[in-house]
This record gives sequence, structure tokens and C-alpha cells, in this order.
Amino acid sequence: MPRELLQKVCGLAACLSICLTPVGARADAVADFYRGKTVTLNVASGVGGGYDYFARALAKHMGKYIPGNPSLIVQNMPGAGGARMVNFAYGVGPQDGTLLGVPLAPTPMVQVLDPASISYDATKLHWIGNLEQSVGILFVWHASPTRSMADAMARVTPLAGSGKSSATYQMPVLANALLGTKFKVVLGYTSAPDMEFAIEKGEVDGRQAVWQTLKATHPNWIVEGKVRFIAQSVLARSPLMPQTPTFIELATTGEGKRIFEFMALQNETGRTIFAPPGVPADRVAALRRAFDAAVKDAVMLSELEHAGMVIEPSTGEEVQATVERMIGTPPEIVARMRKLLE
Repeated sequence: MPRELLQKVCGLAACLSICLTPVGARADAVADFYRGKTVTLNVASGVGGGYDYFARALAKHMGKYIPGNPSLIVQNMPGAGGARMVNFAYGVGPQDGTLLGVPLAPTPMVQVLDPASISYDATKLHWIGNLEQSVGILFVWHASPTRSMADAMARVTPLAGSGKSSATYQMPVLANALLGTKFKVVLGYTSAPDMEFAIEKGEVDGRQAVWQTLKATHPNWIVEGKVRFIAQSVLARSPLMPQTPTFIELATTGEGKRIFEFMALQNETGRTIFAPPGVPADRVAALRRAFDAAVKDAVMLSELEHAGMVIEPSTGEEVQATVERMIGTPPEIVARMRKLLE
């Protein structure tokens, strides 16, 4: 038999062997691998805040749903706008399923807008699941003369911003270019509490934020009507605020709608977890199903509720599709966004 044909026959036989291996045997193999091991959750932010909190909740409860019941620990690895951790997990860290990543929400977006700054391909990461489908909101303080996006088109409205790579800067700047608003982003605030203190003092009128986070940190602002939501960055209006228009609705051109759609997609991956690209498929499948079970764990849900945190999970398969949709944004739309955000 010719050598090339022999290689093909052997390869086909190997594939058939894998496919015909009983599911129980594959599950046992995963359990055998994880038994007695420790899985590290690398978080792309510092200690404290939503990413860290959710990671620690998962670390406490997810292990009992992974075959072999490994221990999970959290290790914080902030830096480079979240890229430090993802770059490490992608190309340096272990690829066997003992390292998982908890990235910042813009991780796939950065690959589209600034690929030179990273060394990962988000489509090759194995997305395990998402804890929160964030609702991006643009809000203003109740004392601001700006009460709607129409008002923001008529008067200069100062907003707090943390940096040019943040949605606190990007969403208002895109709104100015595509909707005709007159937002003035005041940069330099180092944290969300700093921005919100400035809003209370009247230094600025509001900012771009995430509804779930604002509800957890300032529930009284919402209950007492101290803030007004004037636009939301989501694909379709959230039931949380059905009267507030989306940026996509407000856009009057196809180009504008595609740009705001791209920005909204990152909210579909608000609190994700991934495995590096080299992790075997059976372990990826087991991790995804363990995640799905953990987000229904009554004890974990009770702990999160007590802390004022609410989850809206989606599966790893759903996150994978969303990431591929983001990375597949047409080049002309990407070029336009880059120009507007310069």
C-alpha cells in the first residue's frame, strides 16, 4: 500500500476510534485528569470589582460540577487594558485545562480595533460561558439640564471618562460623530467611584456605564430617580428600561447602525470565562457544562443576590458565536470606527 494512502487510512481509523469511544469513557478520562488538580482562574482586573467578584463566586462553586472535582483558585493579572492576562493564557500558560481566563469585556473588540496591541485570536479561545449580558447605559444626573438625547444634541453636556480605550470615552465620541450630540468627555478619572463622586458634586453631568453595576453600587440612585437613562448600548431595548432608546435606533445611517451594533455586541460578553486554545475538546465540553450547572447553583445564586449581584448567563457556544460575529465585522466599518475614535 502506498505510504500516503496508508497515512490516510491510519488517520481515518484514529478519528473513528475517537468518535466511537463511549461517552462514559470520555467522561472518565476528564475526571481522571482533573482529580486532585487545582484550576487557576486568571482575572484580567485587580482585586475587587465585578470581574473579580464573579470569578471568586465561580471558584467557590464550579469545581463540584467539573468531573474529578478539582479545586479552583483565583489569581489576579491586571495590566495593558486586560490584554496582559489574555496574551499570557493564549501563548504562555498551560494549555491542558488547568488555567482559565476571566477577561475584560472589550477583549474581542480590541482585536478588531487595535490588533497590533495584542497577541491572541479571540476566535481560537474556547469560550466557556458568560455570567452577565450587560446593559450599557448613558445616564445623566437628575439636576442636569440634559434630559434626553435630543437635549444632548442641543447643548454641551460634560461626561466623566476614564480613558480613550474605555466605553466611557468611546460611546459619547461615537454619538457626537454619528448622532450629532455635543458630549464633552472629561478624561482622567481613575475609577468608577471617582467618576460617580464627580457626578454627585456637579463636576460633570453623567457618564457611560453598565446598568447592572450601577444597580449594585448605587441602588438608591435608581430607586430615588437621581439619574436619567438617555440611551442604551444593546442590540434591542432591555426590559429594564423599555422607554430608553438604543444607540442603534437613534442612528440614521446604515454605517452608524453597524458601528453601534459592534459596540453593543461587547455587552453580550460582559463577564465571560474562557479556556486557552490548546485545551482538548472533551475538557472544553466538560467545563462548559460545569459552568452551565454552576450558574444554576442555588447557594451561589443566593450569595450573589445577597451581594446585590444579578447574573444573566449565556452558554459557551452562544459566546463563541457572538465573538465570531464581532471579529467578522466588515473592514470598512472597522476603518470608520478607528477614524472616529482617533
